[in-house]
Amino acid sequence: MLDLAWDRENINFSIAVLWGVVGFASYYFLSKAEIPARSLSNRLRSDIRVIRVVIQRFWGLLFTGIISALIVLSVFKGSLADFGLGSGFEQLPPWWSYLILPLIIVSGYFSSSSPGNLKLYPQIRIETWTPCVVTISAVSWILFLVAYEFLFRGFLLVASLMVMGPWSATALNAALYSFAHFYKGPGETYGAIPLGILLCYLTLVTGNIWSAVVIHSVMALSNEWFSIIAHPEMQIRKGK
Repeated sequence: MLDLAWDRENINFSIAVLWGVVGFASYYFLSKAEIPARSLSNRLRSDIRVIRVVIQRFWGLLFTGIISALIVLSVFKGSLADFGLGSGFEQLPPWWSYLILPLIIVSGYFSSSSPGNLKLYPQIRIETWTPCVVTISAVSWILFLVAYEFLFRGFLLVASLMVMGPWSATALNAALYSFAHFYKGPGETYGAIPLGILLCYLTLVTGNIWSAVVIHSVMALSNEWFSIIAHPEMQIRKGK
């Protein structure tokens, strides 16, 4: 007979998966709202194209990171360190993982000029990038990606490990991660599967999300900078 009994681990896992979907959907739909961007742009007298993307990343920080962390602390009664935000390493990343960063940079350099990439990146669609805008974009990218990795490689992965083995948890995580890229087209949707498996593996080995954060941040920032340089209508200007 099928056992439908609930225990704490299954409840936590169910909450994590449901919030992963609801939280990500909330971030996605709110990121399309124009009113907050227009209001803040008028108040700060700043380019709405910059403000719009920064606000989108703020919604990601809030829904995928901050609220997920509050659920861990208040509902799961756990510590953030147990969910990947600890400062210590159970084991250092394997030696081959250090080769990933230069590989990302080199491949990003050659792929950044492709029409498909330039259609999506950089996300801020302005013609002239000042050092100030480059810095604001980089900081908002990193904060967003810390939250994003916490949702997938911390919150969801650790909750999955409560009810299933590491490879099953990794497969589920990679599937959800791939689906989260569906709106960006087939390239990123399918590419997210091996990337998701790699980032889960490094998280499981090290006991925290920081290797995943570094890899994802280098990927995002190098692609953004190379895309600015490659874009025929964009340039980086010295000064403010």
